Amino acid sequence: MGGVTRILLNLIGSVGILGLGVFGLLFFGKAPEVPVDESALAARNQAPAVETAEVTAFSGPFQVQVDGEASTWRVLTVSAEVGGRIESKSAGCRSGLFVNAGDVLFEIDRRNYELDEQRLIARLAQAQEELNSIDVELGNGEALLKLAGEENELQKAHLARVKTLFQRQATSETELDNAARQELTSRNALQMQENQLGSLRQSRRTKEAGLKLVEAELERCRLDLERCTVKAPIAGRIVQDTREDGDFVKSGDALVQLSDGSRMEVRCSLRGEEVSWIWRQQQRQRSQPVPTSQQRDAAAAAVSAGSGGVAGDVSTAGTAEARSAEAPLDPLGTPDVPCEVVFEFEGTETVWSGRVSRYEGTGLDRATRTFPCRVVVERPAEPRVATDGRGGTVVPPALLSGMFVTVRIPIEAPVQLYRLPPESLRPGGTIWLVREGRLQVVQVSLLQMTEGEAVVYPVDQQFAAGDRVVISPLAAIQDGMQVQLLEGQR
Repeated sequence: MGGVTRILLNLIGSVGILGLGVFGLLFFGKAPEVPVDESALAARNQAPAVETAEVTAFSGPFQVQVDGEASTWRVLTVSAEVGGRIESKSAGCRSGLFVNAGDVLFEIDRRNYELDEQRLIARLAQAQEELNSIDVELGNGEALLKLAGEENELQKAHLARVKTLFQRQATSETELDNAARQELTSRNALQMQENQLGSLRQSRRTKEAGLKLVEAELERCRLDLERCTVKAPIAGRIVQDTREDGDFVKSGDALVQLSDGSRMEVRCSLRGEEVSWIWRQQQRQRSQPVPTSQQRDAAAAAVSAGSGGVAGDVSTAGTAEARSAEAPLDPLGTPDVPCEVVFEFEGTETVWSGRVSRYEGTGLDRATRTFPCRVVVERPAEPRVATDGRGGTVVPPALLSGMFVTVRIPIEAPVQLYRLPPESLRPGGTIWLVREGRLQVVQVSLLQMTEGEAVVYPVDQQFAAGDRVVISPLAAIQDGMQVQLLEGQR
């Protein structure tokens, strides 16, 4: 009995403890009720508000800007054209100094060339006297030739008379032989005189050739005498001088290097998309408008009426097309695009007019994947001031070699461009348009950026002036998400 009672008491205690646990769980295990902000919930479910700006059309050329470095158009090496010792060097012939065309730089010892000149003058006089002597002999020979001819004519006449008398048997055969012998002797003397005159004429031609040779040598000697005075061939700045007084130089030895400052070049590189805009502009300029039917009829009527001007124009155009078809074409072509070269110094932009003259090298650079170009500045000493941010004017006197400059190339786009606020541009070259309350991500190409605007060109999707572009930031975006405009922009 006692054991059964203990089991019942344990069972009742276990059930009581279990009941107390269930009661505590039901009473204390409820989560507290959190108050709900109905306004915040409504704002979270509402479309985000964005600030937008209007897209406007851009008219006029935009500018392609690239960085470049100015360099000298050409550097001339002035060399000695004759050998000898340098007698004097000009005081202005020093590195860094500017010289004008024709300024004397060096004087080379000319005494050997002066002696050669005297010797050649004497040889020239000698050759001239020899020619005079031959002329005298030719005059004498021609007189003797005339006498020999007359003598031969007399002997011919005498021989003819003797032959006549011999036929009549009025003279002997001995007389006939003597007459024939005398005629032969006179004819031989005439031939010898003619041969002597021919030899004299040939000798005169030989002497004339010798005289011309001496004259050429004398001219060369006088030219060498002039070359003993070394002058600056162009106006420019001396880059390097390597010779001094007393140095002995040979023909061809370098004396100084001159930098030609009459023209400058700027080395720059254009990206592929920048070159594509230049090509588009050139294709637009080369394209000719198709004539209307009325213009074609008028041209045909003018040709049929015998209009010389129109016919000449047509024939000239056909000839030009034929020449262009025969001439080999450069596949890359010459850009020849006007541009501006800008150098900023002390808050001032100095501008020079230039032109993109040619592509450098064979085309695309393998290392940078750009097109190396050369910009030619025809008047580097004629700058103009574009802006002055500090109120003062500090202008370089000229475009100098080594200046880091900016090249601005104006491009007339054959397609419609658009103007946007700079803050509307997003990473990756995209903008966010708002159309019918939904956000649309559009890819664009940035062409020009200034302080107040950005000029872009649509890449994948077209848009138009009057569209709204988002300029305010968003934490997360999704193409096609709903947005709403801020108050005052609706």
